[in-house]
Parts: sequence; C-alpha cells; structure tokens
Amino acid sequence: MRLMNYSNDRLGAALKMYLGTDPLPMHMPGHKRNTDVISKAFSEDITEISGFDNLHAPTGLLRDMEIALAELWDYDKAYISVGGATAMLLTAIAAVSAANPGGHALVAMNCHLAVWHAFELTKTPVVPLMPVQDPALPFAGNISAYEVERILMRNPQIKMVVITSPTYEGVQSDCKAIAEVARRYDAVLITDCAHGAHLGLGDSFWGDDQTGDIVIKSLHKTLNAPTQTAVMLTSEDLNIKEDLIRHYIDIFETSSPSYVLLKGVSRMIADINSQKDLFEPWKRGVAYAETELNSLKHFRFWRAPICERSKLVILGDGIRLAEQLRADFNIEVEAAFTTHIIAMTGVGDNEESLARFVTAMKKTDELGDYDLPEIKVTPRPRPHLIEDLGTAAARALTLEPSALEESCGKISGEYLFCYPPGVPLLIPGELITSETLDYINSAAAVIKRGSDVYDGTLRVLP
Repeated sequence: MRLMNYSNDRLGAALKMYLGTDPLPMHMPGHKRNTDVISKAFSEDITEISGFDNLHAPTGLLRDMEIALAELWDYDKAYISVGGATAMLLTAIAAVSAANPGGHALVAMNCHLAVWHAFELTKTPVVPLMPVQDPALPFAGNISAYEVERILMRNPQIKMVVITSPTYEGVQSDCKAIAEVARRYDAVLITDCAHGAHLGLGDSFWGDDQTGDIVIKSLHKTLNAPTQTAVMLTSEDLNIKEDLIRHYIDIFETSSPSYVLLKGVSRMIADINSQKDLFEPWKRGVAYAETELNSLKHFRFWRAPICERSKLVILGDGIRLAEQLRADFNIEVEAAFTTHIIAMTGVGDNEESLARFVTAMKKTDELGDYDLPEIKVTPRPRPHLIEDLGTAAARALTLEPSALEESCGKISGEYLFCYPPGVPLLIPGELITSETLDYINSAAAVIKRGSDVYDGTLRVLP
C-alpha cells in the first residue's frame, strides 16, 4: 500500500483543529489539559478519542504514519513505538521465538540489555556471536558475515540472528551480507539500528543503511522526534504474520500511548518529506568537525573504515576530558570513559554548534598536559552458557549477592553491564571463569548491577 506524500504534520493539524473547538474533556487524562495544573508542554495531551485512531489497531491517522514511515526507509511495514527501541526489540524477539518453537538464537555479545531481557523472557536458547575486536580500540568492532555463516552451518536449530549495527561508537557491519547468509540458513535477521535512524533516507553522506528482516530504529537519537519514540521496520520476506507481531506489541507497548510523542513523530515525517535540505546544516557541521578534529595532538579523532558519521569519537582520557568540557565550555558529551568520549550529533546540529565543540576541543588540546592512554584491551571471553537466561535469573532472585572475586566457577544469576550504553559484561546463566573476572575488572566504564551501581557483589548460583 502506498501513501500520498506525507509532507504536512497531519496529527498536529488534527489536534489543532480539535482543540480549537474547546471540547469539554470528560475522559482521561486527569489534568484535562488545564494549564493551571499542568505544564503547557502537555496542553495537547489527549487519549484515544474518536477520530484519533488506536496505535494497537491503527486504521486512520496512525496507520497513515506507519505507512509513511515504511515508505521513508523503503520497507514493507512499519510499527510505531512510544516505548523506545526497547519495546520493539522485545516484540521482535518474542514474535520470532513464538513463530519458531524450539529454535535457537545467534546473538552478538555487544547487543543492548533489552535484547538479553527478551531472551530472558522467552527462554530461547542463545548461541554467542563474538564481534571482531581490534586490540588498539577499547570497544567492540563489527560482526563478520563469515563468522555468522560458520556458526549457522553447524547449528541448524538457529532460527534467529540478532546484531547491533551501527554500534554506540558508530561501527557498522555488512548487514547486507549477513542478511543473505541468514536467509540461506532459514534464519531471521533482527538488526538493532537504534543509533542509525538517519541512515537510509537517501543521503550516502552518513554511511550505508543497515538492513535486516526486522530493523529497529530509535527516532529520537539523531532525528527530530521526541525521546522514547522508535519504529520497527519489516521486509516483505519476513514470514511472520502481522497478527503475531501486533500481539507482542500489545504486550510490550503501553496501552495508553502518548499523543504528545506521536505528534512529534508526525512532525518528523513531515519535515523529512517536505524539507529536502533538512540535513544540510548538520552535514556541513559534521564535515567541518571531522576535518578540524584530525589535527588534535594529544587526543585522537577516531573513525572506523566502515562507520556512520553522526558520532564523534575522541580517544584519550575521556573522564577528565568530559569534566573539563563541562566545567570550562558548558558542553555535555554523550558518554565518557577512561579511554574515550562519544560526542553525538543530530539533525538539530549545524556548523555553529559543532564549531563550538571543535573550538573547545582545540583549546583543551593546546593545554598539552593530556596523554593518550595506553589501551590494553581485555577481550570479552566467549561465554559458556550453562542455563538459559530466564531460568538462571529466576533462580537467583531469592539469593543474596556475594563478592564477585569469590564467584569463579559459579553461574551468574544476574547481569553486570556497562552503562552507557547498556551492553552486558556478564549475563544470567553464564559460567564465571578467571578470564571473565579479568574482563570485568578491566572495564573502562561505569558498571551497573541491575538498577544499582556495581558494588563488587553479584548473585550467583552454586
């Protein structure tokens, strides 16, 4: 089904027209749009009233938005999320698992915590997939299509492959080659493209779009949609009924979707369709920053051979650098580690904003008292999964945490993960080895245990 060009904010226009009639809201939400009791930012907050469709069974305004989103990225179908990419990762994995009972999943070990939560819930057996690791870099590299085929060839039970591309640092994998491999072995490729919403919109400046049978993009990370919005795109080759996908959206998506967020998605679609030069100021700013940052002497601007260009990754003492950028220049970076920072750009950036960042970096670099740290990477060991995630996590909930250094030879009952971005160092059901402990102790990031900052303890199974 094709849609006429979505170049006007249709949901926004409908809201303006409806609210212009000054209706008496004898329905939720309880603030009744009364700005005496609520911020003006929520003066257009409505519920699923007549004429405004239902995100769980869209047939009108919201269905038009889904069709327009599918057209933007040239996919067969699109599903909107106001629960972020998290809700759609849970949905995709649950739907594929349900469609392939008894099937296993090949999962990249640098996938986001939401992916692992999905396998915890579905109890789908997981086969680890290790990213390429460059010993000179403190973060994971790409996923090899060769490695995917090598594993699929030996494991006919694998019916699902889950990867992240681009990564938090912008590293891209050859998703086209991986998709072709997965198809040959009758496996569904789910690509977490949360950090690549800007890819695939007809502009090769940023890098190649990331394909898959199911692709999930966070609309807020680089585009001009509100935080918590995302889209799941599916290809016509996906042999899973829409009813099954909608069923799991019903489970993982809120039953009261925010029209404030949905209006933001409508505006984003309209802007992309109507403003052909929407990305031009952003592109010029990024191109300028890349050129200027290459001249740093005490830091190193890093770009992978295959990457997308919205992230500016600077190698150096990231913790100290981030503190100085905040204190001296009022600049807040996306993430800071002992080995690097990530400065994330987006459609709201331009030459002026990125010139300010470049100036701050150059002035800091001129101080001359920063040295590039010697990067000693302890690779993540290939995990030995003794129990499925769900069983191990459930068994551990009643146990008290104990000191991590006493856990060698035992089975983890919970997650340790780097935050940001939420990539596990250890997952429930994984055997803890001396190599595992070395890897955790070498982590150059804030470590969390569940919702708490890591305190050196962990729930383990005997």
